Amino acid sequence: MHLERIKGSKSGKLTGKKIVLGVTGSIAAIEAVKLARELVRRGAEVHAVMSGAAKNIIHPYALEFATDNRVITEITGAIEHVEFFGEGGTADLFLIAPATANTIAKIAAGIDDTPVTTMATTAIGTGKPVMIAPAMHETMMNHPSVREAIEKLKKMGIEFVEPKYEEGKAKFAEIEKICLQVERKLHRKDLEGMKIVVTSGPTMEFLDPIRYITNRSSGKFGYEIALEFWRRGAKIDLITSRPPEFDLPDFTVRKVVSVGDMLSESLKAIENADVFVSAAAAADFTTPRKESKIKSDEKLILELEIAPKVLREVRKVFDGKVIAFKAETGIDDEELERIAIDKMKTDRAEMIVANDVLERGMGTEDTRVLVITPDRKVWLEGRKQEVAERIVEYFVQDCL
Repeated sequence: MHLERIKGSKSGKLTGKKIVLGVTGSIAAIEAVKLARELVRRGAEVHAVMSGAAKNIIHPYALEFATDNRVITEITGAIEHVEFFGEGGTADLFLIAPATANTIAKIAAGIDDTPVTTMATTAIGTGKPVMIAPAMHETMMNHPSVREAIEKLKKMGIEFVEPKYEEGKAKFAEIEKICLQVERKLHRKDLEGMKIVVTSGPTMEFLDPIRYITNRSSGKFGYEIALEFWRRGAKIDLITSRPPEFDLPDFTVRKVVSVGDMLSESLKAIENADVFVSAAAAADFTTPRKESKIKSDEKLILELEIAPKVLREVRKVFDGKVIAFKAETGIDDEELERIAIDKMKTDRAEMIVANDVLERGMGTEDTRVLVITPDRKVWLEGRKQEVAERIVEYFVQDCL
């Protein structure tokens, strides 16, 4: 009961989902406590199962505290593997994190001599979702038999969370990355087969080699919208100056700097795309760049040029659906609505999202926006992740 204070505190993405977390004998087992808590913060009910080797690294009490559930360290007469993963089993996903080379090879061979491998055999046998996050030395990951076992498991439909390769190790993936892949795995896939291009974040227009003009945009809102489309099965092309810290499957990131870069990458990305989401706060003005540093003791007069409008140029060649964004400052709701409708018509957008960034929005964790589609006009308010989820839902309902 002590988890009630944190359950769902980050999001409700995993509310109603029961996840069995398998922990094996990698030193990365020390991260399993953090992972379990993060899954709970997203609403999941988590149950842990440990191999004997894992117990040599962390005590079962640590995972019992993290999950608020008894930890399975052996299969008993209660046939725990059947309870969770037999026909009619109560679990939604078996997540093995971390997974050692030994455990991966055993699962591929159908060997179930630990509570973790027994759970895996049962889950695979009944077609329940299984996800594996390896952690080991890179030389072990590169062993031909281990690679063969991984490929064999992928052919069975088992999803792998790619590790971080650094310092000669295939390290445990970022906890955020693991959680995002779990969310996608358990989400409905009503957008599978679609390609969505999203621009996000500011651009930097250089004055000289070390100075540039930019704005306060964090890129968070565009990234959250991209993630929400991705959770629902779409392939994503994210064009941004603020790339995420890790890679995700079916999620391409194109890093840009200037508005010219953003336009160039957008025109490349829209090939075979279904939807273009113009969420970036791209520069409205640019200036010729000086080749050397501008002297700090000289008076500086900038001559600004109007920058190309990314969405306007994309619309000249893109016939798919568009979500446009419009940021204004210091105007009332009625005026914002009028401006948004005008832009929606000009850019031939199926949806527009507009807000007053002086009130709330640019660089903040939460936002208040006006969303307009052919079928609705609604104000949304809250954390950007929550607002992004509703924007995507309305787009699917009204525009697809």
